[in-house]
Amino acid sequence: MPYSKQHKQQTRNQILDSAFKLFSAKGFEGVTVNELMEDCGLTRGAFYAHFPSKVALYGESIRFAASVSRLTEIKPDNISDKAWLTQLLNGYLSIEHVNGSNPCPLAFLATDVTTQDAEAKLAYARTYAGMNKAIMAYANSYTDCDEDEILSLTAMIIGAVAIARTIEDKKTVKKLLVSCRQDAGTKLGGI
Repeated sequence: MPYSKQHKQQTRNQILDSAFKLFSAKGFEGVTVNELMEDCGLTRGAFYAHFPSKVALYGESIRFAASVSRLTEIKPDNISDKAWLTQLLNGYLSIEHVNGSNPCPLAFLATDVTTQDAEAKLAYARTYAGMNKAIMAYANSYTDCDEDEILSLTAMIIGAVAIARTIEDKKTVKKLLVSCRQDAGTKLGGI
């Protein structure tokens, strides 16, 4: 009996989730299909039932990670856009995020994606555009900001997380995150 569509989608999501976590930790070149499938507890054949290649998987894993990020969660009705954006910003510029708790593909693959194909770069660019659009929508509900300010803000916070991942000194990491959080809050109307 063939697998159900739901089972196939769950398996695909499992592969995408493992792929993103491994790519985030080791980069594209550092991950093999065998290692990925072992991490999923699935066979190599299952990989090729869902993806034609590791290259195709890379771009898909960026889109998948973005689709399950905190920024794509539906804002609760009982919280203002400003308060929600404050929560999102606090979570993004946190030690937990730097350490890989629900990692952002934009920060965790910032340099790795530059060596990938056009499809992966497009997935990254679209994810970045989506992040900017979401932040702009929340911010414009309570303050005036323009696209240039949002581009500057997102570049700063993505860069802060990417840099923080490379620094061993926890005190320096904390100072970096706090400093960027303060600057981001100022840019977003004092949050």
